[in-house]
Amino acid sequence: MKHVLARNKALQWTKSYVLPEFPYDVKCMLAEQKCPDHSMRIRIIEFLQADMTKYLEGSLYPSTQQYNDVVNALLQAHPFLDEDGCGFFLWKRALKDRFKYVRRPIEDDEQVMRNKCKFGHRRGQTKKSLTDISFDEVKIVQIKEETVCLDSEADEHINWFQQEYMKTEKDWKEIDKRMSQTLEIRRKLIGSRTPLKDILKMFPFLKCPYQMFREFQLLTRTDIYKKTKHILESYSENILTSFSVVDNPINIALQEKMKQHTDEDMLKHMKMTATCLLLPDVFGDDPSLFVIVNEKVQVSTPVLEVKNPFNVDVCEFSLYLEKEKLTRVDDCVTALAALIAAFHVFGVECPRRLSQTLNFLETLIFDMHSPYFPSMKEKLKEVGFQHPVT
Repeated sequence: MKHVLARNKALQWTKSYVLPEFPYDVKCMLAEQKCPDHSMRIRIIEFLQADMTKYLEGSLYPSTQQYNDVVNALLQAHPFLDEDGCGFFLWKRALKDRFKYVRRPIEDDEQVMRNKCKFGHRRGQTKKSLTDISFDEVKIVQIKEETVCLDSEADEHINWFQQEYMKTEKDWKEIDKRMSQTLEIRRKLIGSRTPLKDILKMFPFLKCPYQMFREFQLLTRTDIYKKTKHILESYSENILTSFSVVDNPINIALQEKMKQHTDEDMLKHMKMTATCLLLPDVFGDDPSLFVIVNEKVQVSTPVLEVKNPFNVDVCEFSLYLEKEKLTRVDDCVTALAALIAAFHVFGVECPRRLSQTLNFLETLIFDMHSPYFPSMKEKLKEVGFQHPVT
């Protein structure tokens, strides 16, 4: 009763924020002090976001202090959620990402446009048509919340990273440890508009696909490489036979190359590569925002450059960000996983003309259903293929 009375007070924000009544299954998990899996984390975050929105009278822009109040209330009530001492940052990050996700489908909302103008997105300009939007106008999210100061401990880690990166034999165990210890300061720097070149100078190991995947896993508790491999293996046949890509030059080139080979592993590799290249075409998105084949990279958001995709001996995959090569990778699975991870790790906003493709991938990666897009089953019917049986 005391909890209910507290909740029924006027919706006025105070530091003594009272947690909402969670659903029964969530309450059971919290009572048993079990470490929540990804789907349970999502339920908790969704509930907190909805409750905060009520307090904020429908606003989708909490302040930094309000995020802090909610996460502090959660961890004080359930200390076991503060995993490895960095739980506060991870829960706050997840909550902020949830608000971003909710805002994304309502970009024409008055408050969303006002805040975008405030933080330098359109600066009061009228909405442009897709044909008027140049590649360079797709920018990294630039919402500055607070000034980030590096203490002596952070400086020591950064100096160590820079020295270790130059060594031929690297201490990967120590690298993993120090990257975990500097996660919070790194996320603050990325979130406060620190230029990419400065981030990579301080944390050069983010150029390595393995560390990018590890950072993604620290943020989401998800193995991005494993999930990406499963998607390409499961969907390649359906995507390659989709009516929307049957006559695509990439698909035609694939069919010609496959006639020259009989090895099953090589044929599987070629099909998965083609699947990766054709995803935007299947979903009606702009392929040039996803992958560039045998051409110069022209976009600032994460994009793959692929050379000679079906020639195993000379095939090259590279990930670009801000028109600079971030890393070269060995195969299409690593390339696609690195592309998806880069959007999350470097805080890059999804281009609208790539939203259907990334939504498809992220829905499968995070085992979740987006309420703001058609169901995956319906969407796949639209583009001409069905869910595979797994």
